[in-house]
Amino acid sequence: MNIYEKINNVRKEVDYIQKDKAVSTGGGSYQAVTHDAVTALLRKHLIEQGIICIPNFISSISNPKEEGAKQFRYSAIYCFDFINAETPTERITITIEAHAMDNADKAPGKAISYAKKYAVLKLFEIETGEDEESRYQEAESITDEQVKEIETLISDKNADKNKFCEFFKIKSIADMPAKRFIEAQKLLKAKKKVEKAPVVQKAADDLKALIDKKNADLGVGKEPGSEG
Repeated sequence: MNIYEKINNVRKEVDYIQKDKAVSTGGGSYQAVTHDAVTALLRKHLIEQGIICIPNFISSISNPKEEGAKQFRYSAIYCFDFINAETPTERITITIEAHAMDNADKAPGKAISYAKKYAVLKLFEIETGEDEESRYQEAESITDEQVKEIETLISDKNADKNKFCEFFKIKSIADMPAKRFIEAQKLLKAKKKVEKAPVVQKAADDLKALIDKKNADLGVGKEPGSEG
């Protein structure tokens, strides 16, 4: 059989894979299919059909961390050769770009696993139930220190916290994506302080004067022996 017939035979055997992992996005989560689940599902069929997958690294780049971010973004390009074991010169090559977020040395491994998973899913046309076109994933959330800074700025400017969260489409300050921290910070720093309304301020002043007078009448706050 040629490589195309073998790929078609695998397609006949496998048509769907169950999502097996919950992935956190900082502000929520979604269900996804893992590389290991895809490999476990297909391995025996590839062996039976005599299809060998060879990964090849092409290029990569590690982007520096954005200000306030905990992880850096790693981007790489790979090509995967699906080879007919009976006729090794017969092969199909898929080139794919992949990205991974990490704070240490695991980014390359994450990227190649992601790339192979999608190369295999697309070649063998396996359904996952995932809506890749519309899934919205925010970057990781801001740090605790950044949360405190935003809350301090909101307090200093007498800003409306609920409206602020509504503007950034978040439930709380802690849910703010790290990549929008600078935007929020600049927005608050540029905002003029909202002063209390004159009527409210007058009422507060009148109340304070009344309390002070009452305290004076009752002798509250006077030093012992200072009565006239």
